[in-house]
Amino acid sequence: MRILLLSLQEVQESAPGSGSTQARRIRLEEDQSLAMVEAMRDGGNLAPMLVCLQNSRLHRLAAERNLPLLAVSGGRSLWGMVRLWRWQRRHRSLLVQTVGEEAMRLGYWVFRMRRPGTTLLAHAFFLRPPAETACCSREMLSASRILYGSSYVRERLRQAWEGAVCQEEYARLNAALIALQPGIDSEGFAPSISFEEGGRFVFAMNDSLVPRSGAQTVVRAMAALWQRSDLPAWEVRMLGAGPRFQEVLSEARSLGVASRLCLLHEQSVPQVLSFCHAWLAPGSAPDEAPETLWQGFAAGLPVICSRSSLHLERLAPHASSVWPEGPASLVPVNDAQALARAMIDCMQQADLREELIRRSHFVFSQTGWRHMAAQACMLFEDWLQGLETATPGQQCPASSESPLPLTDSHEM
Repeated sequence: MRILLLSLQEVQESAPGSGSTQARRIRLEEDQSLAMVEAMRDGGNLAPMLVCLQNSRLHRLAAERNLPLLAVSGGRSLWGMVRLWRWQRRHRSLLVQTVGEEAMRLGYWVFRMRRPGTTLLAHAFFLRPPAETACCSREMLSASRILYGSSYVRERLRQAWEGAVCQEEYARLNAALIALQPGIDSEGFAPSISFEEGGRFVFAMNDSLVPRSGAQTVVRAMAALWQRSDLPAWEVRMLGAGPRFQEVLSEARSLGVASRLCLLHEQSVPQVLSFCHAWLAPGSAPDEAPETLWQGFAAGLPVICSRSSLHLERLAPHASSVWPEGPASLVPVNDAQALARAMIDCMQQADLREELIRRSHFVFSQTGWRHMAAQACMLFEDWLQGLETATPGQQCPASSESPLPLTDSHEM
């Protein structure tokens, strides 16, 4: 079973703005692509070919892992187009899977050049919904499957389709939507140290300085903790870059808790968390990176998070009769007093900490790239079952469309 996976994002890691929220979302999409191709190569019935931009971060990482790879340039190289055209002709049936809006047009081009009934076109949007114009484009309307990473992405797609396509087409597109939550890099995390009475209790959070991170809610909760005399020594470590450094620091100074706050910028999260005792995810952004929640679980920490719609969605698959809302301590969004109570309970109640740690260990294996990739492979195999016997013969010749008309920035 052949899969052509196209992932054409590009962020220069040393370029200005490479640490921005958008750049981090793009890198995460690349990581999902890498994980899926690696999983397909190493097991199962799927034979992948990754198409990415030459000299991109994804190109470098894929080459280091010796993955099946077709690197293309972002210019107008006709030779790259011919190489891809020749490669696809050798395969009778094919799943063309794109990741991100950047790959949609090239994926559609490959789909259109092949014999009808031999190819499935699918798109994946893990964190970034496509632009409204792309949602109703021929590239989107030709897809038979559309993977989405959160209900936020799904609703953005639905809103773009409403009124722009007929009812029958809307129903078909809606039926094509399939949830696939993105995973995180769960490698390198070691068990965190246990809190010992008389020591300093350390809370940590990531993506702290981006909009809707909940950092100000944490600072206000810290002010409530500061008024308590029955607590152990404590501090909060905020990781991540972003535009809200001065805003958060000024808030901490005005509330008198700056001495208990460490703003650490970008750090090795596994290394930092090995010396922490609890993880905070107080944000409310609908497109929050999955690491912001899951890294606490990866480190085996008690997790306190906001009851945002995205957190509830991500925790829902891990809920049970014992943990009806999932394996974390949940507090209302932007409620500093509720967050302070949860932080106090975590510091004072050893049995609560142990229970939350146990939950984190239970969930850990289901939050990484491997779990996401395994789910994706099961979907791909299911989709391709009907195509394998659809068309006899050894080759699938190209249609009358030439590979040359594609001349925008996604060409090879």
